[in-house]
Amino acid sequence: MKKKKVILLTNIITPYVIPLFNHIYQAGDFDFKVIVLAKAEQNREWKLAKEKIKFDYKILPGWHLFFRTKRREISIHLNLGVFRFFLSHNPDIIITSGYDCLAYWQAFFCCKLFRKKYILWNGTTLLSAGSLGGIRGLLKKIIIKGANKYIAYSTKAKEYLEYFGADPKDIYISTNTVDVDLFYERVLQYRSGKSFLKERKKFPKIMLLYVGQLVKRKAVEQVLRALNTLNASDIGFMIVGSGSEEENLKKFCNENNLKNVFFEGFHQQNELPKYYALADIFILPSFEEVWGLVVNEALASGLYVLCSKYAGAAYDLINNENGVIFNPNNINEIAKSIKNIRNQIELIRSKREKISNWAKNNLSIEKSGDAFISAIKS
Repeated sequence: MKKKKVILLTNIITPYVIPLFNHIYQAGDFDFKVIVLAKAEQNREWKLAKEKIKFDYKILPGWHLFFRTKRREISIHLNLGVFRFFLSHNPDIIITSGYDCLAYWQAFFCCKLFRKKYILWNGTTLLSAGSLGGIRGLLKKIIIKGANKYIAYSTKAKEYLEYFGADPKDIYISTNTVDVDLFYERVLQYRSGKSFLKERKKFPKIMLLYVGQLVKRKAVEQVLRALNTLNASDIGFMIVGSGSEEENLKKFCNENNLKNVFFEGFHQQNELPKYYALADIFILPSFEEVWGLVVNEALASGLYVLCSKYAGAAYDLINNENGVIFNPNNINEIAKSIKNIRNQIELIRSKREKISNWAKNNLSIEKSGDAFISAIKS
C-alpha cells in the first residue's frame, strides 16, 4: 500500500522542534516532509543545527520582514512558489504551525481546492490571543472551523480551538516540549563535575534564573523590581538572553544599586544546561507567553519554577510539588513568592530528582510526537 504523503509547513526550524520532527519522521508510517518559510528570524539568534536533522526538509525562497509593535515582535514571510510546490508534491495531508502567514492560508485553500486533509497545529490560548472578534476573529474562525483535525500544545490551546468552533473529539494534545532527557543528563553531568562547586561559589547562596528574550512582554523588569523591594544579599538573579530591553534592564540595576544580577547574554541551546545547573529556582514572568519551553527545560533540570499565569505551560506543567503560578503584574506577589522560596530553599533543593523525573516521565519527545502521529493516522 502506498504511503500517505504528509507535509508540515512552519516558519523556522528551531532547536526545540528538531527532536520532535525526527521522531515523527522515524516513527510515523507515512512520508513526512517539513517545509520552512525562512532559515531564521531577526529576533532569534538560534543557529540551524543541520547535523541533528534526520527528517526531510526544504526552505522556500522568499522575502522576510521584521518589526516591533508595543505588544510583540512580528516576522512576515512572503514566499515564492507555495502553490507550485504543493501541486508538484501532491500531499495527502498538510499541517500548518498556525495561521499567521500567507503561506499557511495558501496551504489551507490548497487543501480545500484539491480535497486534501488539513491539520492545524495550534499553540495560541485565550490568554495569549490578540483580537477574538472583528475581521481577525472571523478569519481565525474560518481556518479553525475548516480544519479536519487539530494538534494543540496544551489544554489551554485546546480551549482556544473549542472557543472558535473546533470539535473536541478532533483535537489531539501534543504537549509542547523539548528533549528533556538531554537537559536532565547534561545538568546532572555538570553538577557532578570537578569544577562545579568552585563555579557555584562565585554566586550568592540562592540563585534565581531567567532564560529567554529580553523584550517588554517577557517582563524581566518585574522580577528586578521585586528583588529591589526584598533587598536580600543572599539572592542572585542570572539573566541568560538578549534583546531590545537589555540596556534598560542594566540601567534599572545601576540606578537602584541592585546587586547580584548577572547578565550572561545569549547562549545556544547546548550551552544552557550549565546555567540550569548553577540555579536553584527558575522564573518565567511573561505578560504574554503562548507556552514557555524554558519551563520544560527547567523542570527537566530539577528546578522549582515560578511561572506567570499568562504562560500556557503554567496550567499543564506546574503543580504543588514543582512550582508556583503568579501574576506578573503584581510586584508584591512576585516578591512574596521569592521570599517563600528563600525560607524553604533546602526542602526545594531536596526535590530536584523528583521534579526532573516527573518531567522525564511526562514531557518526553516520544509522547509529544505520538500525538502528532495519532492525529495524522486518524
